[in-house]
Amino acid sequence: MIKYLFVLYLLFFIIDNCTPEVPGSFPSINESDLPDARFETPETYTENSFFGYINGGAELYLEYGFSGAWICEIHFMGGKYKVEIYRMNGPEEAFGIFSVSRFHCKSVPSLSPFTCQTPYQLQVCSGSFYINIINYSGNKTDSLGSWKIAEAIINKTDESTADISYYLPGIPAETINRKAVLAKGKLGIMNGAPDWEGYFGEAKEYRVVIFQDQEQTMLSVKFSNKDELNGFMSLHNFNPEMISAGSVKMPTGEMITGLSDNHLLITIKK
Repeated sequence: MIKYLFVLYLLFFIIDNCTPEVPGSFPSINESDLPDARFETPETYTENSFFGYINGGAELYLEYGFSGAWICEIHFMGGKYKVEIYRMNGPEEAFGIFSVSRFHCKSVPSLSPFTCQTPYQLQVCSGSFYINIINYSGNKTDSLGSWKIAEAIINKTDESTADISYYLPGIPAETINRKAVLAKGKLGIMNGAPDWEGYFGEAKEYRVVIFQDQEQTMLSVKFSNKDELNGFMSLHNFNPEMISAGSVKMPTGEMITGLSDNHLLITIKK
């Protein structure tokens, strides 16, 4: 009898530990949100299991601050969609992974301040969530279906989307949506603005919003503490006392403006 109870306990322990851990609350959807859709069984991932889903790119998400993912195949409006909802550690982190993932946006639907749609893909940043919806035909019906799926997801979120405007004073929100990149480290810069990887050397504990157009490059970099800021300034031979006086043009050509404590705006004309 004791042996039987031990085996039963062991089976319960194994089953409990093999059950996929649901990584917190998600704005996940089902048939009640889209009555005409058919949902396959969703999969969930945590930080510990994420490499099993996206082995080649998990490090990038983890650098930004990843806490979980909800993945589901949905059949809707005659098409098939792969829906990925990534929960990041905050709204800026969600915008960051969105900013290095979007590519050649054909349109920017008014689902969120940060959206990007191509014939085969719709990407949306909403609160702490990065939403990626892929269809397999690229036709107008599937683009509309993607829009409706994203709308259903966003309707179940109640977080404010990141405000990136304070990084780039004077740059319109629409331009930030299409062109700005937010990086939290080397991998983010390599994926979003590889030409600037060397500019940050071995700097750590920072986040930078990079904006480039035909006239200039703007690097709005915010460090977590004074020591990291001073290390970066030493790398470029910047004088902290000069920057405290306001906007200063450096001998190397950069215009440096102190936005707040440990936060610099570096403007480089082309």
